[in-house]
Amino acid sequence: MPAAYEVYALSPGGRTVDWSTRLYLHPAGDTMTSAYFLWLLRGPAGPILVDTGFTHRLGRAKGVAVERLRTREALLDAAGVDPREVTTVLLTHLHWDHFDLEGFLPNAVFWVQRGELEFWTSGDGATDPWIRRFLSDCFDRDLETIRSDGRLRILDGPAVPAAGVRLEPVGGHSPGMQVVVVDSSRGPFVIANDALTTYRNLREWAPPAIHLNSIAECLRAMARIKELCDGDEQRLSPGHDGEVWTKFPEVAPGVYRLA
Repeated sequence: MPAAYEVYALSPGGRTVDWSTRLYLHPAGDTMTSAYFLWLLRGPAGPILVDTGFTHRLGRAKGVAVERLRTREALLDAAGVDPREVTTVLLTHLHWDHFDLEGFLPNAVFWVQRGELEFWTSGDGATDPWIRRFLSDCFDRDLETIRSDGRLRILDGPAVPAAGVRLEPVGGHSPGMQVVVVDSSRGPFVIANDALTTYRNLREWAPPAIHLNSIAECLRAMARIKELCDGDEQRLSPGHDGEVWTKFPEVAPGVYRLA
């Protein structure tokens, strides 16, 4: 049996948005706190990050009030992690708030699904200006940096980047969206990320409002996530739900112990 991992959500903060941006076809006028996250796994393989978060520079360019947000460097410091010691980063997908480097994590290898990468480099996401709004403005440069350094691991389906950590592609929100399943003391813990932006997606069986593939694929992803965590919200972290801040203990500023 692999050793259990500790699972942490690192949150720079969030902003108020309309629920219609999180629940497909939800009536406008009802607001929620949309949180930002990256995740930290502590276990025998050393610190593993799920996604990278984003710089304040990029957040400002995307219209986020960054003066209210913690930096990702401050979050890692609060968790006792030196970014230079991180050698594994699991990219759930490549949207700007989940993949933005700008020199961050210089020694890490990045794991991503081929379908996600190809969509943004040779598919519709490479050419359509409306779709490319989901990317960082330095996406091409960041990708070329890790590719030329030999730090890009391209996957074709499920993978085990470390004993006790599994990746499973589910699509929906983004073509190569993958979830992370972690062996924890609570049992399998699922970092669903934007395949499930909020707990209400499952509770009300409503797909995420953003789905670059299809609604049906989103619903299949939701069903799989529910199966993986046995429907237990204490073993599940969605991608942008401020409820995480109250559901789990904050053990350091912006650092929440999930499992």
